[in-house]
Amino acid sequence: MKKYLSILAVVAVATSAFAQGTVSFQNSATSLVQQWTDAQNQTLVSVQKGNGSVQLTYAPGAAAYVPWVAGQTQADWKTANPTWTLGPTVGLAAAGRFVGGTVTLAGVTAGENAKYAVFGWNGTATTFDLALAGGAFVGVSGPFTTATGGAGSPIPSVPVSLAGSIGSLTLTPTTIIPEPSTFALAGLGAAAMLIFRRRK
Repeated sequence: MKKYLSILAVVAVATSAFAQGTVSFQNSATSLVQQWTDAQNQTLVSVQKGNGSVQLTYAPGAAAYVPWVAGQTQADWKTANPTWTLGPTVGLAAAGRFVGGTVTLAGVTAGENAKYAVFGWNGTATTFDLALAGGAFVGVSGPFTTATGGAGSPIPSVPVSLAGSIGSLTLTPTTIIPEPSTFALAGLGAAAMLIFRRRK
């Protein structure tokens, strides 16, 4: 009997040693996923249900993070961050809110810290890069770190909620359209240069 208990204990320890971290990918504030009103108006409004998506990316807590640069594809960002994993993509369940459920973080040991960034876009594109190519409003959260769930045996700890850690995610235009007044100023400047040259 003792022999069998010893074997079960070894199996339980081995199983828990290889367990992966779990998190609950969701937010709780309608102000989390916002966008400019339009390409000329920076007033922020919540992205509406059915008109946007978010994607979790993650890495072990000690991983390096190279920030996303406006206009950069996710593929190029991933090349600069090779230890990061592209996680699930979910649509918005309500204005500014999403509920992505439990995510098992491949390569992150249960109970250990993980680092995250959330990509977002408006419209109906299925990926960040398609949204970017289509001229959608896009954005990436700042990086953040939390512990993970899934540790312990025989009952693993519950997934750690990311709701209070994500911060804000603001979607901005890929190409900003100048206001008519900007065109007018550019025209006046060009006219002034022509007049100045003729006087010489």
